[in-house]
Amino acid sequence: MERIKLYPIRTYTALMLLMLIIAVACRKDKIEPPAIAFKIAGYYPNSGMAGTLITVEGEGFGNDLTNYSASISGVPAEVISATPAYLVLRAPAGGSTGKLEIKYQGQAYTVGQYTYQELSLQKIFPVNGPVGTNIRINGAGFGNTSKPAVVTINGTEAVIVSLTDTLIIATVPDKASSGPVEVKVNGKSSTGPVFKVQVINEILPKTGGKGTKVTLKGSGFEKDLTKNQVTFKGKVAQVLEAAEDHLVVVAPDGVETGIVLLKVNDVITEGPVFTVVPKPVIDVVNPLSGLSGTEMTITGTGFSEITGETKVFINDKELPVSTVTKTAVKLIIPPNIGTGKVNVSVNGQTAEGPVFTDQALGIIRLNPESGAIGTEVTIFGTGFGDKTGDNIVTFNNIPAQVTSASTTQLKVIVPVGAATGPVKIRVNGKEAVSSKPFAIQSVSTLTSGLSANTSSIAVGLNGEIYATDPEKNQIVKVSANGMVTLFAGSSSGQAGNNDGSATSATFNRPIGIAADNSGNLYVVEENKTTIRKITPGGQVSTFSTGLWVIDRPAAITADLNNNTLYVNGTGDNYSMVRFKLNGGGRVDFSFSSPNLAQPKQRIGVDASGAVYYVAYGYPNSNSISTTKDPNLKIGSDDEVDFKDGDYSSARFNEIYSIVVNNKNQLLIADYGNNALRLVDQEKKVVSTIFKAGKGYQDGALSTVKFGELTDIAIAPDGTVYVLDKVNRAIRKVVY
Repeated sequence: MERIKLYPIRTYTALMLLMLIIAVACRKDKIEPPAIAFKIAGYYPNSGMAGTLITVEGEGFGNDLTNYSASISGVPAEVISATPAYLVLRAPAGGSTGKLEIKYQGQAYTVGQYTYQELSLQKIFPVNGPVGTNIRINGAGFGNTSKPAVVTINGTEAVIVSLTDTLIIATVPDKASSGPVEVKVNGKSSTGPVFKVQVINEILPKTGGKGTKVTLKGSGFEKDLTKNQVTFKGKVAQVLEAAEDHLVVVAPDGVETGIVLLKVNDVITEGPVFTVVPKPVIDVVNPLSGLSGTEMTITGTGFSEITGETKVFINDKELPVSTVTKTAVKLIIPPNIGTGKVNVSVNGQTAEGPVFTDQALGIIRLNPESGAIGTEVTIFGTGFGDKTGDNIVTFNNIPAQVTSASTTQLKVIVPVGAATGPVKIRVNGKEAVSSKPFAIQSVSTLTSGLSANTSSIAVGLNGEIYATDPEKNQIVKVSANGMVTLFAGSSSGQAGNNDGSATSATFNRPIGIAADNSGNLYVVEENKTTIRKITPGGQVSTFSTGLWVIDRPAAITADLNNNTLYVNGTGDNYSMVRFKLNGGGRVDFSFSSPNLAQPKQRIGVDASGAVYYVAYGYPNSNSISTTKDPNLKIGSDDEVDFKDGDYSSARFNEIYSIVVNNKNQLLIADYGNNALRLVDQEKKVVSTIFKAGKGYQDGALSTVKFGELTDIAIAPDGTVYVLDKVNRAIRKVVY
C-alpha cells in the first residue's frame, strides 16, 4: 500500500497496461475462422410421397435448426436435422409437386423441383467405385409390370442385376462418368445421389522407388486428403495433394513392384503397375572442371529417357538437360553455377556424384584412356599453359614428362611406377582432375582359390563374382577382396533339384551361369532340362523347365538389352533356345543343327540382339557366325592359326567364350592360342588384347602367363574378368 501511495501514477499505468493485454488476449481467443458462404450443391431424392426424407447437400450450413425453414409448393416442410454439409427435410402431407425452397437466416434459396409420386430414389450404396461396381438403389415404386425400369448414371444406362419395388441392384457400365443416379419407370423419373465413378487412368512416373512422387490421374477422387488411401502392393503411401481428377502420393518405404490401389469409403479401385527400379548410378562426370558453356556428359545407369524424369543438379540448382539416354546425360554448364557436387535425380531417387569445379582449367578427355608404361598420352582440355614447364602432370601422383603444350592440348609420357588412377594437371595454382582414371594395362589375380572343376563365371550388381562347380553341385561367390564362399547348393555336394534358401537348395551339375540387371542369377544344369533362378538374397527357385529340346545344356547368356536369356548346348535336334526374363516363358527361337551346329560354349549377344556363336558341329571351332547376317564369317572354318586383321583374314584356334562389352565390341576367349581377342564391330577388325605364355604370371599384358582361358565375364562398370581354369583363378584384365 505504501508503494501505491508513493507512486500512484506509475502503478495506475501498469494496471491499465495489464488490463489492455488481457483484453487483447481475450479478443484473440474469440477470433473465429472466416465463415464459409452458404451454398447448395444438390439434393435427393427429387420425388416421393409425403413423409419422404429429403437430403440437401452443400456447405456453410449451420447447426441451429431455428435458423431454417423450408417449403414445397409453399407448404411448410419440417427441417429435422442440420450439419455444416447436410440438411434433412421431411416432405409435408398435403403438399403438391412444385418448388422446394429453404430459408436460412431470412434469406430464401431455391433447391429445385420436388415431385409427389410413388417413384422415389432415396439412397444408394456404395456412393463410389470403379466400372463394374454393383450399386444397391433403395427407394419406392420401382416395380412395373408393363415396362422394365431403367437406371442411368450421369446419363449412361446401367445393367440391372435384380429389381424389387424397393430395391434395384445395378452395375456401373463402361464409359460411365461421375454424376447423379436416376431411375425411370413408366414415364416417371426420380434422381438420387451422385455416384462417383473412380478410375485410375495412368500413373506418372511409372517407375521409381522409395520417396518417388507419383501422380495418379483419373476421376472420382476425394478432395479431402484423408479420404483417399493409396497403397503400393499393400504398403500405404502418403497423400500430398488431392483433387477430383488427380492425386499426388509418395512411394512408401519398402515399396515393391506391383499394382497401385486406391481405397475410398472402403471401395478399392485398381490402377496400373508401379515398377520399382534401382537408384540411378553415376559412373563418370566429364569434365570435372570448366567454365560456363562447357558441355558436361554424365555416364551411368538407371537414367530415364522420359522428358522431365531425369534431372541434374549442381549446388542444388537444376541444370537444363540437353539429351538423355538410359546410360548418359548431356548438358551445357550455365553461368554462375559455382563449385559443388553433381547430383542426378530420377523420379525422386538421387545419385550423388563428384564435385564439379567452376574454373577455367579442365580436362575433357585422354587419348588413349589406357596403356603401358612409356605410352604417349594426349590430354585435351582448357586453360593449359602454352609452355611445357607451366604444366605439372601426374599419373596417380607420379610426375610425368610433358613433351608438348598448348592451351587446349598436352602430350605426356606415362611415367615409370605409375598405377591405374586419376591424371591431374596443376597450372598457376589451379588443379584439374581427369573424370576417368588412366588404366595401366595389366592382368592381376582376384582369387586363385577356386575348384579345378569351375565351369562358368558371372558378375553381380556390386562387382562380386559367382562361379559354377558342376562336380560339387555348387555355386560359389568371390568377394571384391578375393574371398571365396559357398553361395548356393549343398555344402556336402549333394545333387538334387530342391528349391529354397541358398545352401538348403540342391543342384544337378550346374554348368552355366548369367546375371540380370537386378542382380538375379540364372543357372543351367548339365544333367537337367531346367533353369534355376537365384535372387541376390540367395533364394533358389525353378525359372523354367523348357529345355527338353537341348539334350545336354552347356552355357547360358543374358541379353540385358532385350530382357532375354539364351541357353545353348549339344542337343541332336536343336542347339539354342531363348526365354523372356520377365517370366514370359520360352520364346519360339531355335536353330536346327545344320544352321547352328551345337555351340557348346557361351554365345554373345550385342546391343541390337544379334547372336554371335561358334559352330562346333562344323569341322572345327575357329570361326564366329551371327544371326545378324547368315553370310558373315569372322575367321575361318578350315584354317587354324593366330592372326589379327579384318573378318576374313583373322584366325583363331578353338574359341571358347564370347561376350559383348559396353562398347558393343566382342571379347573372345581364344583357348588354343591362350589369347584374349577383341572384335570391333564398327571397324570390322580383330585385334589381340594379350597372347599369354603358358604358366601363371600377373603383370603387363606383354608378359602375362595363363593356364587356360575358358570363360569371360564383364562387370556393370565394364571391368573384365577371365576364368583361368588350370590355375583355379579369376584374373582381372585392364586393356
